[in-house]
Amino acid sequence: MPKIAIVGAGAMGCVLGAYLAKGGGDVVLVDPFKAHMDKIAADGLIMNSASGTEVVKLNTAYDASEIGVQDYVVIMVKGTLTALALEGALPAIGENTFVCTFQNGIGNVDIITEKIPKEKVLYGCLNMTSILKGPGEIYGNLFDEVNVHVGSVVREEAQQEAGEAIAAVFTAGGAPARYDKDDIDTYVWSKAMVNIVVNGTLGLVRLRGKDVATNRYFQQIVINLSQEALAVAEAKGVPGLDFNTFFTKVLPAARKDGGDHYPSMAQDIMIGKKKTEIEFLNGAVEKMGKELGIPTPVNATVANFIRVIEDNYDKQYYE
Repeated sequence: MPKIAIVGAGAMGCVLGAYLAKGGGDVVLVDPFKAHMDKIAADGLIMNSASGTEVVKLNTAYDASEIGVQDYVVIMVKGTLTALALEGALPAIGENTFVCTFQNGIGNVDIITEKIPKEKVLYGCLNMTSILKGPGEIYGNLFDEVNVHVGSVVREEAQQEAGEAIAAVFTAGGAPARYDKDDIDTYVWSKAMVNIVVNGTLGLVRLRGKDVATNRYFQQIVINLSQEALAVAEAKGVPGLDFNTFFTKVLPAARKDGGDHYPSMAQDIMIGKKKTEIEFLNGAVEKMGKELGIPTPVNATVANFIRVIEDNYDKQYYE
């Protein structure tokens, strides 16, 4: 039974913890949100989905200082908090611990490998949605045939074994997972591409995916954003991405399964008034574009609009 700590037990962290626990993992959720942790510790996590409601028993902690060394530490905070969360998680990370991230966007792996040896870092992406309804309760759904793609920075036998082992726990818990040795960057970038074209833009227009799916002006913005991001991905050597596949398969699937809700960045802007993950999405495309000499004016513009909003939450007008 692998010992697994989920550092950052928001909506998505809770979903991961639940499936890992259901699959036989010895899971502890680590989060400073006391009311949330206390509710789960006392009553279990209430997990709602399209197929019904279940309660999953999970261990909890406010920080990683007293949970002991883990086999896996999964970082699931927002990218703006990755460095801080990793620092706090160090007491749970031993020489044999694998640190894993399924966070949104591009760039979290770079932050983690500044502190953790590359041979101990796993990363990947998720095909699932989740919303925190209140302390101890979430709503989430799975989509696509593989719900968890797991990869590794170093792709040797030890990393494959570790990736396959945690993938097996996810699968046993009801979230089909797979270790992707050679194609993980394709899956990560495909998922990031969806967030790049819809997270910031839907936050700016304050609409859901289904509301703008056929709007020609929004479609043109999406086309421009994706063309820039694909050019950067190609220059970075990411295989298997192309414009036609993105628009005929990847984006329609995301729209179908996630079009009824506001994406996380839109929620941050509209409800939480929080620092967003823009620097790990459109901002990351802008940064890499500058480094590679690739123009990314539309991504830079979206990023700049979000930055303006973040700097002026206290002056926003609302209905």
